[in-house]
Amino acid sequence: MFNRTTFKKRILFVGIPDMAYIGIDGLLMSGVNIVGVMGPKKDHNMYEDFKMFIQARGLNYIDFDELDEPQLIEKIKELDIDAAVVCSYNYKIPKVLMEATRDGFINIHPSMLPKYRGGNPYSRVIMNGETETGVTVHFMDTEFDTGDIIAQKPYHIPSKATMGTIFNELNYIGIELLLQVLQLYETQPLPRIPQPKGEFISGNGLSNKEIYINYEKPAEELERFIRALNPFILASTTFRGNMMKIMKAEVASDAFSLPHPAGTIAKIEDDKFFIATSKGLLVPTVMQFGSFFMGDSKDFIRIVNPKIGEEFK
Repeated sequence: MFNRTTFKKRILFVGIPDMAYIGIDGLLMSGVNIVGVMGPKKDHNMYEDFKMFIQARGLNYIDFDELDEPQLIEKIKELDIDAAVVCSYNYKIPKVLMEATRDGFINIHPSMLPKYRGGNPYSRVIMNGETETGVTVHFMDTEFDTGDIIAQKPYHIPSKATMGTIFNELNYIGIELLLQVLQLYETQPLPRIPQPKGEFISGNGLSNKEIYINYEKPAEELERFIRALNPFILASTTFRGNMMKIMKAEVASDAFSLPHPAGTIAKIEDDKFFIATSKGLLVPTVMQFGSFFMGDSKDFIRIVNPKIGEEFK
């Protein structure tokens, strides 16, 4: 994937798993001169694992409590860093830290900025039925995802893509694009293309309320929604008072049945059950039902014994 080359610029790596794992190894394999690594804060659930991962590669792991603390700023200055690269970081970088490097912070964002700024463009592009997204490498400023663009690469979204498949693809595309940027940076100043002003479609993360299936929407839209949350978040619903996570679903026409209220079971076959929506029928095929089982629709029918007219909420 990567051609090993020689880099002289002194790079600070900043990131949080899982994208940071891919980023570190991709840059190391290509010979990038990483002089320090900053990960999550000490109270983050991935702190210990990520620190061990970095130290196992013989890299200089930098601990901190706050991103603007004087000790950290002084340490970064002492490392004489040319630029920092950021692979997935949900802390806002303060100006004083950016200015502790020679040329600032460079971020990989998994969308074609300025569209889909925010923490979860992966889900949003699928939910919205987009056919194309991409990756942007840009300079960071004091707001999220608004800094000058350095380079971009588009990506065609496959028809049955999930959050997971897009996440994996864009991570590798992002690292390849970042490496091209760092190679250019070795010999010349990087381009800076200001982002246009205005309101653009959001890539913000989903709230707790947004992860629940709304059966008042069309089945086609709900099938996209289920793919958009698979496998890291998972679309949620309830049945008989038990939480149910749906990982995969199909869409069927409702032409064969009488109208049923949205969210109710309209038909049951030997290996499938059909949930009414505002338009069409949703057919869950892979699911987890409470603590009872994880399996397919045939398992659900055999174990739970659902009835026509029962309601999902």
